[in-house]
Amino acid sequence: MRIRHQFLITLLSASMVILLIMLVALQFAFHRSLDQYLGQRQQAVLADLSIEFADYYANYGSFDGITLRTLIWNLEDKNEQRIPRDLVLMDSDHFPIFGPPLAEEELALHSINVDGDTVGWLGLPNSPEFRESIEKRFEQRQRRTVISVGIAVLLLALFGAWWLSRKLVRPIESVARFSAQLSAGEYQQRLPTKRQDELGELIHSMNSLAHALASGKTSRQRWLADLSHELRTPVTVLQGELEAMQDGIRPMNTQQIDTLYQQVAHLGKLLNDLHDLSLADAGALRYQMTNVDLNQLLIQRCNAFRTAFDNAHQKLIYYPSNAPLFVHGDAVRLSQLVDNLLSNSQKYTHEDGEISLRCSIGANEIRIELEDSAPGVSDEQLPKLFNYLYRADVSRNRDTGGAGLGLAICQRIVEAHQGTINASHSARGGICITVTLPHTQSE
Repeated sequence: MRIRHQFLITLLSASMVILLIMLVALQFAFHRSLDQYLGQRQQAVLADLSIEFADYYANYGSFDGITLRTLIWNLEDKNEQRIPRDLVLMDSDHFPIFGPPLAEEELALHSINVDGDTVGWLGLPNSPEFRESIEKRFEQRQRRTVISVGIAVLLLALFGAWWLSRKLVRPIESVARFSAQLSAGEYQQRLPTKRQDELGELIHSMNSLAHALASGKTSRQRWLADLSHELRTPVTVLQGELEAMQDGIRPMNTQQIDTLYQQVAHLGKLLNDLHDLSLADAGALRYQMTNVDLNQLLIQRCNAFRTAFDNAHQKLIYYPSNAPLFVHGDAVRLSQLVDNLLSNSQKYTHEDGEISLRCSIGANEIRIELEDSAPGVSDEQLPKLFNYLYRADVSRNRDTGGAGLGLAICQRIVEAHQGTINASHSARGGICITVTLPHTQSE
């Protein structure tokens, strides 16, 4: 059964249950209150009439001629019958004067007093049969009224339930269709809504999900295209060199083997970086956390890169700290972080350029800053440097650079150490990479 029908049946059932409860409560209260009302009404009528009968007795000294007088009273009041037809008048000794012949125990009596003396009695029928006949007539009228009102209420409830179910279920049906489109891979559609309630929040969340899926699909497509391009380049070079050797165009000597080895090494480095990135994104990259002196680690990595910088006619300057700088981290991964940063700067800095590395301590963090000289990048390119396979147009090319994965790996390592990494313009004309890591006390 569709949710619209379930909602409609639920609202109608609730309305019918409420209506039945009201009818039962009304019926129960009706019988109790009607008896009280009839008794009080009879006493009020008798009290008013006893005053007029007392005046008549006081004027004439008896009730002689009272029957004619009651006819005159009824004629004087044209709107309603002033004297009830079933009114009984008795003298002081309870002897009937006029009215229907009813036993005294079937009457509700009220005394007629003149100067403090009881001169007669007025009565109205008060037997169970009399009350039941009145109750039945009144109950019939009330039942017809209640049935009419109940039918009107049910029709109103039916219309309200239909309108409310339509108003609430239609957005849910739209979300269901939208979910089916997302499952089919259609991520470009969006659900328009101006609702400010929970359904509006649901639609907004579904639109955000569609946007995220579309962005993810675009990123995957771009990633696969870039990755296939990165892998195809060294493979194409290897294939071309080997075919040239097979055809005798190129001699098979040490120089050609070195060229092939460089392409294989580049391909192996790319595959290793891709493996590290996939492990980092999956949360499977292992870390063995210990207290690491970052100052000593930076000195070691700078010494290891000294020869590469000298061969490129570049100057590497490290400003060591006078005190140990301890962080809680993995020494191997932190070394990989520093190696990627130094290798990135060494590849993208012009010959005779300068790279400076400094490390400082703040209140609760250790700050590493690496600055290099020209070339730099534009403001739009700065936040993209940590993307997969990204190179700036000016300086990042395959002849001098890597695959564009080094800074992406650096970002994953820093995040695993609860730190931050960002890029900005360097005062030396190049790029400044800033890494912050939480500081810890030495053991």
